[in-house]
Amino acid sequence: MKKGTFFIAILVALLSFSSEGYSQFETPNKEFNPLYRPISVVMRLSYDNFKKIKQLHTAIMNYGKGKEEFDKLVDTYAEASALYFQNKIVQSANLFTKNQKEIDAVASRIALVYKDYTEKLHTEIIKMNVKYNIKKTLKGEKPNPSTTIAIRSASFGVQKANDYYVRSRWINSIYQYRRVKDSCFKLYEILEVPLPSKFRKDILDNQNQIYVSKIKKK
Repeated sequence: MKKGTFFIAILVALLSFSSEGYSQFETPNKEFNPLYRPISVVMRLSYDNFKKIKQLHTAIMNYGKGKEEFDKLVDTYAEASALYFQNKIVQSANLFTKNQKEIDAVASRIALVYKDYTEKLHTEIIKMNVKYNIKKTLKGEKPNPSTTIAIRSASFGVQKANDYYVRSRWINSIYQYRRVKDSCFKLYEILEVPLPSKFRKDILDNQNQIYVSKIKKK
Protein backbone atom coordinates (compact mmCIF):
# COMPACT_ATOMS: atom_id res chain seq x y z
CA MET A 1 0.00 0.00 0.00
CA LYS A 2 1.33 3.38 -0.92
CA LYS A 3 2.17 5.77 1.91
CA GLY A 4 -0.46 8.31 0.77
CA THR A 5 -3.16 5.68 0.52
CA PHE A 6 -2.28 4.35 4.02
CA PHE A 7 -2.55 7.86 5.52
CA ILE A 8 -5.98 8.37 3.94
CA ALA A 9 -7.17 5.05 5.33
CA ILE A 10 -6.01 5.99 8.85
CA LEU A 11 -7.69 9.41 8.56
CA VAL A 12 -10.99 7.85 7.47
CA ALA A 13 -10.82 5.41 10.38
CA LEU A 14 -10.20 8.22 12.87
CA LEU A 15 -13.04 10.29 11.48
CA SER A 16 -15.30 7.28 11.62
CA PHE A 17 -14.35 6.64 15.26
CA SER A 18 -14.91 10.29 16.16
CA SER A 19 -18.31 10.24 14.52
CA GLU A 20 -19.35 7.12 16.43
CA GLY A 21 -17.92 8.34 19.72
CA TYR A 22 -19.51 11.77 19.54
CA SER A 23 -22.93 10.55 20.59
CA GLN A 24 -21.39 8.91 23.66
CA PHE A 25 -19.51 12.02 24.78
CA GLU A 26 -21.82 14.64 23.35
CA THR A 27 -21.77 17.92 25.23
CA PRO A 28 -25.10 18.34 27.07
CA ASN A 29 -27.40 21.26 26.37
CA LYS A 30 -26.66 24.38 28.40
CA GLU A 31 -29.50 25.19 30.78
CA PHE A 32 -28.05 28.58 31.62
CA ASN A 33 -27.24 31.77 29.73
CA PRO A 34 -25.14 30.57 26.76
CA LEU A 35 -23.23 33.85 26.82
CA TYR A 36 -21.50 32.67 30.01
CA ARG A 37 -18.73 30.09 30.14
CA PRO A 38 -19.78 26.98 32.10
CA ILE A 39 -16.85 27.25 34.48
CA SER A 40 -17.76 30.88 35.25
CA VAL A 41 -21.31 29.82 36.08
CA VAL A 42 -20.01 27.09 38.39
CA MET A 43 -17.59 29.41 40.18
CA ARG A 44 -20.21 32.13 40.70
CA LEU A 45 -23.13 29.94 41.76
CA SER A 46 -21.06 27.63 43.96
CA TYR A 47 -20.33 30.72 46.06
CA ASP A 48 -23.70 32.50 45.79
CA ASN A 49 -25.84 29.41 46.37
CA PHE A 50 -23.81 28.32 49.38
CA LYS A 51 -24.16 31.78 50.91
CA LYS A 52 -27.92 31.93 50.31
CA ILE A 53 -28.55 28.43 51.66
CA LYS A 54 -26.69 29.35 54.83
CA GLN A 55 -28.59 32.65 55.19
CA LEU A 56 -31.96 30.95 54.71
CA HIS A 57 -31.41 28.15 57.22
CA THR A 58 -33.13 29.75 60.23
CA ALA A 59 -35.97 31.22 58.14
CA ILE A 60 -36.66 27.83 56.54
CA MET A 61 -36.66 26.08 59.90
CA ASN A 62 -38.93 28.67 61.56
CA TYR A 63 -41.28 29.75 58.76
CA GLY A 64 -40.61 27.38 55.87
CA LYS A 65 -41.10 23.63 55.52
CA GLY A 66 -38.31 22.75 57.91
CA LYS A 67 -35.42 20.32 57.70
CA GLU A 68 -36.69 18.42 54.66
CA GLU A 69 -36.86 21.59 52.56
CA PHE A 70 -33.43 22.75 53.71
CA ASP A 71 -31.84 19.34 53.08
CA LYS A 72 -33.26 19.27 49.55
CA LEU A 73 -31.43 22.50 48.68
CA VAL A 74 -28.22 21.16 50.22
CA ASP A 75 -28.50 17.84 48.35
CA THR A 76 -28.82 19.56 44.97
CA TYR A 77 -25.87 21.80 45.79
CA ALA A 78 -23.79 18.78 46.81
CA GLU A 79 -24.67 16.90 43.62
CA ALA A 80 -23.70 19.90 41.48
CA SER A 81 -20.40 20.09 43.35
CA ALA A 82 -19.75 16.40 42.71
CA LEU A 83 -20.27 16.90 38.97
CA TYR A 84 -17.71 19.70 39.01
CA PHE A 85 -15.08 17.53 40.68
CA GLN A 86 -15.82 14.82 38.11
CA ASN A 87 -14.93 17.42 35.46
CA LYS A 88 -18.51 17.44 34.13
CA ILE A 89 -18.52 21.20 33.98
CA VAL A 90 -21.61 21.82 31.81
CA GLN A 91 -23.70 19.36 33.83
CA SER A 92 -22.46 21.01 37.01
CA ALA A 93 -23.35 24.48 35.72
CA ASN A 94 -26.81 23.19 34.76
CA LEU A 95 -27.44 21.76 38.21
CA PHE A 96 -26.08 24.81 40.02
CA THR A 97 -28.48 26.89 37.91
CA LYS A 98 -31.37 24.61 38.92
CA ASN A 99 -30.25 24.92 42.54
CA GLN A 100 -30.27 28.71 42.23
CA LYS A 101 -33.87 28.65 40.97
CA GLU A 102 -34.93 26.34 43.80
CA ILE A 103 -33.28 28.62 46.38
CA ASP A 104 -34.97 31.70 44.92
CA ALA A 105 -38.35 29.95 44.93
CA VAL A 106 -38.00 29.06 48.61
CA ALA A 107 -36.70 32.53 49.51
CA SER A 108 -39.55 34.32 47.71
CA ARG A 109 -42.22 32.16 49.35
CA ILE A 110 -40.82 32.62 52.85
CA ALA A 111 -40.22 36.35 52.30
CA LEU A 112 -43.94 36.68 51.55
CA VAL A 113 -44.73 35.04 54.90
CA TYR A 114 -42.51 37.60 56.63
CA LYS A 115 -44.07 40.43 54.61
CA ASP A 116 -47.68 39.57 55.46
CA TYR A 117 -46.94 38.90 59.12
CA THR A 118 -44.79 42.00 59.65
CA GLU A 119 -47.27 44.34 57.98
CA LYS A 120 -50.03 43.04 60.27
CA LEU A 121 -47.79 43.51 63.31
CA HIS A 122 -46.94 47.03 62.15
CA THR A 123 -50.64 47.88 61.89
CA GLU A 124 -51.23 46.39 65.33
CA ILE A 125 -48.64 48.56 67.09
CA ILE A 126 -49.83 51.72 65.30
CA LYS A 127 -53.32 51.09 66.68
CA MET A 128 -51.81 50.40 70.10
CA ASN A 129 -49.91 53.69 70.01
CA VAL A 130 -52.98 55.67 68.91
CA LYS A 131 -55.03 54.28 71.80
CA TYR A 132 -52.17 55.04 74.20
CA ASN A 133 -51.91 58.66 73.00
CA ILE A 134 -55.65 59.21 73.30
CA LYS A 135 -55.73 57.84 76.85
CA LYS A 136 -52.80 60.04 77.87
CA THR A 137 -54.40 63.11 76.30
CA LEU A 138 -57.72 62.47 78.04
CA LYS A 139 -55.85 62.35 81.34
CA GLY A 140 -54.15 65.64 80.53
CA GLU A 141 -50.77 63.92 80.27
CA LYS A 142 -48.14 64.05 77.56
CA PRO A 143 -47.46 60.78 75.70
CA ASN A 144 -43.96 59.35 75.78
CA PRO A 145 -42.19 60.70 72.64
CA SER A 146 -40.20 57.49 72.40
CA THR A 147 -43.29 55.70 71.10
CA THR A 148 -43.34 57.95 68.03
CA ILE A 149 -39.67 57.19 67.38
CA ALA A 150 -40.36 53.45 67.54
CA ILE A 151 -43.31 53.78 65.15
CA ARG A 152 -41.32 55.85 62.66
CA SER A 153 -38.45 53.38 62.78
CA ALA A 154 -40.82 50.48 62.10
CA SER A 155 -42.58 52.39 59.31
CA PHE A 156 -39.31 53.22 57.57
CA GLY A 157 -38.23 49.60 57.96
CA VAL A 158 -41.43 48.32 56.33
CA GLN A 159 -40.88 50.57 53.32
CA LYS A 160 -37.27 49.42 52.98
CA ALA A 161 -38.18 45.73 53.38
CA ASN A 162 -40.99 45.99 50.83
CA ASP A 163 -38.62 47.68 48.40
CA TYR A 164 -36.23 44.72 48.71
CA TYR A 165 -39.15 42.36 48.22
CA VAL A 166 -40.40 44.08 45.05
CA ARG A 167 -36.86 43.99 43.61
CA SER A 168 -36.68 40.23 44.25
CA ARG A 169 -33.99 40.63 46.89
CA TRP A 170 -35.84 38.26 49.16
CA ILE A 171 -33.10 37.41 51.63
CA ASN A 172 -32.43 41.12 52.20
CA SER A 173 -36.15 41.66 52.73
CA ILE A 174 -36.30 38.87 55.31
CA TYR A 175 -33.45 40.46 57.24
CA GLN A 176 -35.19 43.85 57.12
CA TYR A 177 -38.58 42.44 58.19
CA ARG A 178 -36.83 41.04 61.26
CA ARG A 179 -35.52 44.51 62.11
CA VAL A 180 -39.05 45.90 61.71
CA LYS A 181 -40.35 43.37 64.21
CA ASP A 182 -37.61 44.46 66.63
CA SER A 183 -38.87 48.05 66.34
CA CYS A 184 -42.45 46.91 66.87
CA PHE A 185 -41.55 44.98 70.01
CA LYS A 186 -39.73 48.06 71.27
CA LEU A 187 -43.12 49.76 71.64
CA TYR A 188 -44.24 47.11 74.13
CA GLU A 189 -41.09 47.80 76.13
CA ILE A 190 -41.63 51.58 76.09
CA LEU A 191 -45.25 51.20 77.19
CA GLU A 192 -44.18 48.68 79.82
CA VAL A 193 -46.59 46.13 78.42
CA PRO A 194 -45.57 42.46 78.71
CA LEU A 195 -44.71 40.99 75.33
CA PRO A 196 -47.29 38.29 74.49
CA SER A 197 -46.02 34.72 74.39
CA LYS A 198 -47.18 34.43 70.76
CA PHE A 199 -44.06 36.42 69.81
CA ARG A 200 -41.63 33.92 71.34
CA LYS A 201 -40.69 32.41 67.98
CA ASP A 202 -40.28 35.87 66.44
CA ILE A 203 -37.85 36.93 69.15
CA LEU A 204 -35.64 33.91 68.54
CA ASP A 205 -35.91 34.25 64.77
CA ASN A 206 -34.86 37.90 64.99
CA GLN A 207 -31.70 36.64 66.70
CA ASN A 208 -31.22 34.08 63.90
CA GLN A 209 -32.06 31.21 66.25
CA ILE A 210 -34.32 28.24 65.60
CA TYR A 211 -37.53 28.01 67.61
CA VAL A 212 -38.38 24.62 69.11
CA SER A 213 -41.93 24.37 70.40
CA LYS A 214 -42.39 22.80 73.79
CA ILE A 215 -45.16 20.23 73.54
CA LYS A 216 -46.18 18.73 76.81
CA LYS A 217 -46.19 14.96 76.84
CA LYS A 218 -49.30 13.28 78.19
